[in-house]
Amino acid sequence: MSLNFPFHDVSIREVTLTRKVTNPSFADNYWQMNQNEFAMHVEEIGSFYACNGNEIEFALDRGVSAESAQLYLNGSVYGAILHQRQILPMHGSCFSYNDAGVMLCGESGTGKSALTAAFSFNRCKFLTDDVSPIVFREGIPHILALSDRIKLWDDTLEQLNLDKTGLKRISPETEKYYFKIDRSNSDPVSLKFIFMLEIHGQKETIISELGGSERFSSLQGEIYRREYLNGMPDNEKIYFRNIVDISNNVNIYCVKRPGSVSISDLMIQLRDHMIKNANIE
Repeated sequence: MSLNFPFHDVSIREVTLTRKVTNPSFADNYWQMNQNEFAMHVEEIGSFYACNGNEIEFALDRGVSAESAQLYLNGSVYGAILHQRQILPMHGSCFSYNDAGVMLCGESGTGKSALTAAFSFNRCKFLTDDVSPIVFREGIPHILALSDRIKLWDDTLEQLNLDKTGLKRISPETEKYYFKIDRSNSDPVSLKFIFMLEIHGQKETIISELGGSERFSSLQGEIYRREYLNGMPDNEKIYFRNIVDISNNVNIYCVKRPGSVSISDLMIQLRDHMIKNANIE
């Protein structure tokens, strides 16, 4: 089975039976984990195991497609690998606008991937989709550009005038597709802007800067698979410092957008806001 995974130094094996977590610090009917091990069982999909930030095993139920396996490997299991490496994973999609890293966060359906795609097809560089690893250089946050594809709904492809012919669905049951985007390089990009996307019932988009404790709490809420920290206590102190560094060095805004605004119009509004507030042309 041919599978794609962001880290090339991770060993991935399909097995008949995955290993179990030794002495889990946290366990429920879905996940089991400790600081260095992670296991997950998904009904009608299969079982997954990851350890030491560099090894993955998976065992699929009969008839499960490679696309379904890919979805979990590049989501929950990828998050576990990042947590094991103590690399802060944020739930957001990223692009580079004139060398300034931009991360879009928000609930499903607020437009993270759609906007990232729109910017990436308008002279920006695509960096990540859905899971954004953040590393730090002398306290300055940088985005690790590890993704080479983005997940887009059928209607988003239509808005962006993209042909879905030949694209793979993320799973057989959904009208969401993988769209491959080539990147010129994978050097970390300094994170300059974070936009927290929300949908509201007003007719206009409202962009406001977050301040004080609101910045910190909003960022904490966007840690990808934060519930994993129940079994990985060593990461709490590290991520606390990481969140403080992001709060101190990044422009963070709340974007309340109408549900009816088009992707292209919202892209223009965010672009104009960045130009106005950071002299980025």
